[in-house]
Amino acid sequence: MKKYRKYGLAVLGLIAGGILMGTSTTANAALYPSSTLPQTNMVDVSSWQGNLTAADYQTLAANGVKAVTIKASEGQGYINPDLSQQVQYAQQAGLSINFYHFVHFTSPSAATSEAQNFVNAVQSVTSSKDVVMVADFESSELGSLGKANNDANLAAFDSALNQAGYNKTDLYTMASWVGKVIDTNSANAGWIADYPAAPSGSKYPNANAWQWASDYRFPSINQNLDVSQLNNDYYLNSTAASTGSTTGSSTDTTSSSSSSSSISSSSSSTPSSSSSKQPGNVVMVPGPSKSSGSQYSAARSNSVKLVWRRGMNSHYYKTTAGARYSKHLGTRYGYNADLPNVTWVTDAHQKLYKKNTGKYAIYYHVKSTTGNHGGWIWRGYLNK
Repeated sequence: MKKYRKYGLAVLGLIAGGILMGTSTTANAALYPSSTLPQTNMVDVSSWQGNLTAADYQTLAANGVKAVTIKASEGQGYINPDLSQQVQYAQQAGLSINFYHFVHFTSPSAATSEAQNFVNAVQSVTSSKDVVMVADFESSELGSLGKANNDANLAAFDSALNQAGYNKTDLYTMASWVGKVIDTNSANAGWIADYPAAPSGSKYPNANAWQWASDYRFPSINQNLDVSQLNNDYYLNSTAASTGSTTGSSTDTTSSSSSSSSISSSSSSTPSSSSSKQPGNVVMVPGPSKSSGSQYSAARSNSVKLVWRRGMNSHYYKTTAGARYSKHLGTRYGYNADLPNVTWVTDAHQKLYKKNTGKYAIYYHVKSTTGNHGGWIWRGYLNK
């Protein structure tokens, strides 16, 4: 989750992708599976890992990952545009799903507002309260605020989460900040980031988890990922997807090439000005019925390459042709012929390169006017 590098006590954060670095050592070159390394029980992801496919999550599960903690929000307004899709893929892989919020609060009132944004984001993808809600505490402005103030602000943040029904909370921060900039406690035993040059064994046995690298490479996944070793089962057995299948409608403006991993970079490097009306926020899509033919196809997903994806103005269409897909076409949500009377509203579009034909295609992201259906439809199937 690191966004910045650490400079002494006034840590700035870490590098794009994940949470912070707990020591002043520099990140290693990519680490690969080895019996000498700590366990990789948990991975954290954000929009920086939005290019991971459903098959990649299956690979994580097959290689010992038991839990995934997903960035839900940041500050008082930002919501991860890939949140819904990432929840869906993690659920399909049988992983325990938890959430984190990248904090900026410097007062109890700001902490309460950020907690509400966090709750709104999580409730957009699940009604379950049986999840760990993590405060990702690494932003540079917090380093000079003073431990007493930070402790009080975190208490206000947790209190707001508790009032909303979330009783499993935790604190993610770097090892060098614990006891100096922020305290762990009985409600937040800690998810501690500390990246030794030669990671091995165990650390921080009283904490819930130890994040020991941000540059770990799983087989067949060509991207560095944050990995953590769990010290107990606190992050396991969560039921984040109890409301059923959800789908993502993210509208990044970047290509699908891999970006650096780690939560932090995922975290604070993202804009904090998103609003509920902006393109890219989560669209809830019910799990399609069996008759819709919903399915995941790795071959279909691998047959296209993202050229660009961005938001667009609202336009209204009808169609009974084709189907609705996830953003990279991997999952088919349903056939449009099953919903002949639905009016579809656009909020984003993307250009895909079709490797099999050498041609390009424009897909529109649409949702029904009632908001209960959505997905990506080839532009040629949409009629005014």
